[in-house]
Amino acid sequence: MAKKLGKKARKFARKHLQTAAKRNRKIRAQFTHRRPRRGGSGREEGRPGDGDEDVRRRADDATLDINGDATTLVTGLEFPEDEAEIDAEFSDSDGYLSEDPECPYYSDSEDGDVVKDSIMQDGLDRQNDEMNLDIKKQKKKLKKLLDKDPEFANFLETWQSDLESHRNKEGSDEEDEMDSMDDDVDSSDRNAPSAILTSKTVNEWCQLVAKEPKSPALNNLLNAFRDACRFGVHSDSASMKRFQNITVFYQIITFVLSESDSIFRALLEISDDVNKGKIVNLINSKKGKTVDPLIKSYLRSSLNLLSQLTDNKILNFVLTRLRASAVLFSAYPSTSSRLVKILIRLWASGDQSLSLSAFLLIREVASLLPDCLDICLTKAYNTYLASTKLVNDRNTKHIDFLMDCLVELYSLDLQKSCERAVTSVGQLNAILIQASKTKEKEIRFISCDRTRTLLIYMPVLHMPERTEDLRKIDNWQYINCVNLWVRFLCCNYKDYNLHPLFSQVLQVIRGVAHLFPGTRYLPLRLRLVQMVNELSSCSQMFFPIPSLLFDCLEFREVTQKDQTQKTKVNFSSLLKVPKNLLKSRYFQEECILKAIQVLSAHFAQWSYHVSFPEVATIPLILLKRLHEQTTLESLHRPIKRLIDQVNDNKDFIQRKRDEVSFSPNDKASVDSFLQAEKSNGNASFTRFYASVSENRQLREKCFNMSIR
Repeated sequence: MAKKLGKKARKFARKHLQTAAKRNRKIRAQFTHRRPRRGGSGREEGRPGDGDEDVRRRADDATLDINGDATTLVTGLEFPEDEAEIDAEFSDSDGYLSEDPECPYYSDSEDGDVVKDSIMQDGLDRQNDEMNLDIKKQKKKLKKLLDKDPEFANFLETWQSDLESHRNKEGSDEEDEMDSMDDDVDSSDRNAPSAILTSKTVNEWCQLVAKEPKSPALNNLLNAFRDACRFGVHSDSASMKRFQNITVFYQIITFVLSESDSIFRALLEISDDVNKGKIVNLINSKKGKTVDPLIKSYLRSSLNLLSQLTDNKILNFVLTRLRASAVLFSAYPSTSSRLVKILIRLWASGDQSLSLSAFLLIREVASLLPDCLDICLTKAYNTYLASTKLVNDRNTKHIDFLMDCLVELYSLDLQKSCERAVTSVGQLNAILIQASKTKEKEIRFISCDRTRTLLIYMPVLHMPERTEDLRKIDNWQYINCVNLWVRFLCCNYKDYNLHPLFSQVLQVIRGVAHLFPGTRYLPLRLRLVQMVNELSSCSQMFFPIPSLLFDCLEFREVTQKDQTQKTKVNFSSLLKVPKNLLKSRYFQEECILKAIQVLSAHFAQWSYHVSFPEVATIPLILLKRLHEQTTLESLHRPIKRLIDQVNDNKDFIQRKRDEVSFSPNDKASVDSFLQAEKSNGNASFTRFYASVSENRQLREKCFNMSIR
């Protein structure tokens, strides 16, 4: 039997070790009820109510410290969250259900002794081994550091005295909270069943419940399920040592999750298409009073299980089973709020299948329970912003997935969603206006005479407020927030009147584009132009793309040294290109190819329109100039091919236009122009755009394989 750590070792582990700190945060997330202190509430002012959000906020702060300027946080974009107290309902009936003494218990051991292969022993051994290993690593690192830097050792001694008092104060508060939680757990464990659960016992209970849902064995199964779901929170509790082996543990979890929904529907005599109102009425009825404690125990135990599990496959199974019982949460608002918090955390995780399962349950809860829709919209939006602080080559697909999920969630209720969208876009516009004012100050100083420019412009260039205001826009959070509302408009613009929101979003895009000129911000410009293309496609409105794109396509001559530089650049994870890559051959090739893709999408949208010759006139002039100025031979062919395709389509539209006699003011005739050819899709430019899209997908696939 593994030996427990001593009192001093446990105190050190509780304060310093990462594994223990992580476990304590999980415990606080599960038991958020606090004993009120003198002169105030149990929760400190300003302290987050959700332990999972606290962990995520600390991790994000660490990321910001490491990455510095690259991940500047945009304040003011998040929606305020209502952290209402939801713990009162948990304290009323979160204990054990009363069991029938005649319910059978069987023992697999002949002498009746306690089975020694308890799964709790393995958990305790692993926990002690991890803590001892962490202690050795920490001591070894600290010894090396002190031997290497004696001055730091002296500084550490002088600083440690002040820190110790602060730590003692925090440690006493944390120990008080832990003691209060231990008292709550101990009080609930006083009525806990203590008999060892064997495989034969659980099999007998499952058969009884399967034959008759009203069997007293259901209470026993739910109590065992409660202990199984709380496994790992208090491993030294007596109720945690009831399971004979790991087989019994999984047997209880699997049966209860698989059969509970059908059992509760049989007890309440409801069908699969029951609504929220009927569930609430049944729970409050005389017949529902006996089923109410059973449903509460099952739902809350399932939430504890979701918070404790780390295996994605088991989490997917639990989420799938809870999705079938989503309507049962309608009778318990506080349980529903807690479910949403857990689901949002799982949805933001990096695993694709787990994120999808969590979102399907979020959407189910939001559609069935209108009271939870506001919580879902607020928390999902804030979590999306927190997930987009740092974008790299590996998480771009996950961010796109989160964006699509959020658009689908906001499309459930357009009235509430539009109010939030207008508020968010207003915040984006306010940040843009402040940055534009700071930019105007800089331009005003540049317009002075040369002598004054040297004296006045240099201090303005290094003003902290200028840097901070511009970083709030040159930021992934800001750009992804704009992209979110662009996707939202594209999905709902045709069915609803969203023109005011459309105008505001378009104004923000144009303002950001003109705020950051130059080749270095070409990835940002390309992303903004793609947004304009999407808005133009959904609204069938024309917006001039060349004015936003061609002023960034000015490159310096590539030297022999720069031609050999083969550093790959992924524009999907960049907003600003490093200076050392501006003159590289690969960067200039990627810029031209990306510009051709964006322009091809723009021309493809209007390739059958009667005004295509006028649309293509100015871009053709700029493309020919770019073709003459480009020094890289490898880029001449794709630019020339685009010019030829645009010219051919221009001549094709001109010939068709000469054959008709309607006036440009005849909107019906203009809209029906070449609709038959457009439906067939056999035009030359349509095939050209399809080949460009295919090449883009191939390049992205090759790049994704190279970073794995």
